[in-house]
Amino acid sequence: MSNSKYSGMTLNERLFSAGLIERFDKALEERDRATLEDLLVRVETEPNLANALLGDSFECWFCGLGIDRTDSLALSIGARNLWNGDAEAEPTQIIYAHWHCAETRMKGATMNLERDTFLPDEGDS
Repeated sequence: MSNSKYSGMTLNERLFSAGLIERFDKALEERDRATLEDLLVRVETEPNLANALLGDSFECWFCGLGIDRTDSLALSIGARNLWNGDAEAEPTQIIYAHWHCAETRMKGATMNLERDTFLPDEGDS
């Protein structure tokens, strides 16, 4: 990107230079993710920056999209070395996922993720 006309510019400078700052501000105010991502790409910036701009600080490990705080089934998945000798050890890596992404991509040979484990029926509480 060193040959880019936006090289060395901040995001606001890029948007201003491209004449997109007002559209960007409107999209941000309206929380219009698709428009934000399109505008970010136009100024040669990563579209996933929209996640941080919208306050979706968690990104799905599978699809790369932000995880909205209203997604009550979103998962935090911990992983650690199976053979470290401490079955109660804290995970060494955490990944975040939309339920539907994890359910689709984490199908086991004999088991699947169980939705009820993560969101029991209202009557169970």
